[in-house]
Amino acid sequence: MEPEILIVAEHNGSELDPITFDLIAWGSQIASEKNWKVGVLVLGFQVNGLLETMRRSAVDVIFALDDPVLQDYNSCVYVQAVARTLMKTAPRLILLGHTYLGIEISGGLAAKLDATLWSNCLAIKPTPGGFLVTRPVSGGAFLSTLEIESGACNVISLQRGSSPLKELPIKFPEVIGLSVPPESDPARIKVTGETKPSFAEDITKADLLVAVGRGIGQQSRLPPFLDLAQALGGAIAASRPIVDMGWLSVDHQVGLSGVTVRPKVYLACGISGSAQHVAGMRDSRLIIAINEDPSAPIFQIAHYGIVGDIFEIVPALINEARRSADRQEKSGGTTN
Repeated sequence: MEPEILIVAEHNGSELDPITFDLIAWGSQIASEKNWKVGVLVLGFQVNGLLETMRRSAVDVIFALDDPVLQDYNSCVYVQAVARTLMKTAPRLILLGHTYLGIEISGGLAAKLDATLWSNCLAIKPTPGGFLVTRPVSGGAFLSTLEIESGACNVISLQRGSSPLKELPIKFPEVIGLSVPPESDPARIKVTGETKPSFAEDITKADLLVAVGRGIGQQSRLPPFLDLAQALGGAIAASRPIVDMGWLSVDHQVGLSGVTVRPKVYLACGISGSAQHVAGMRDSRLIIAINEDPSAPIFQIAHYGIVGDIFEIVPALINEARRSADRQEKSGGTTN
């Protein structure tokens, strides 16, 4: 089977990255309107457990590229392996996540396949002659919609959390094992170590996020914000500087280089509000900002703003959240 749409799955060796299911949702939506087939490429070493996870999914075929050479992620090796596989399956549309892996290999894939790359997309909509893709421009300050033709192969990377909300059909896809083609070019990168993502907490699914920025000052000051997120029944998120300094993992990063979130409540603590960060959270239903700087850009999009010391305000919020939870428990109700 040669599906017209091929999705490159992401995983950490034992778990699929949730963005893979976002891509499947996009692929399924396009396939239903164009009467196309959807395939997923899973590559790595000893991926049988991952294949079992996908036995019941909204795809028509799963290609398994299972080889010891793929055990450790190496962009040179992965690009060559994926490109040669895609030359055989000849898809018309290749979907990847706009993640570190997707960003790194999509350019190489497009070059090797002589395909057009459309990166960092928020949405893709099928048209009779091709697709409409929506992308952020000018640092996320604006959105552009581009029309592309479906005649040639197109490579599209989509942001995390951008999945269309729809119920997907359950299929029982065929699994086809593939072998890694012999290398023609030696890898120019040597992998000396790797920290695998956990995917333990998907902040795109949270109804409430407590997001921290550079304004918290130092890593030792993180616990109150974690406590606040727990007290409010939400999750912790962060701006890019927090992740770059290693205070929180990349799974928590919101923005153009992180994930796009749309929670019911987004509580921004010590976040200045750069365009790159705002692009990832501006569609939140309710935005509350706490910052000492009254001229911080985050106040321009916040529904409610508090100018003050976050280390005086956050403990008060924690106490009130806990008192509210106690009152709800005593009255037999639930906390919203």
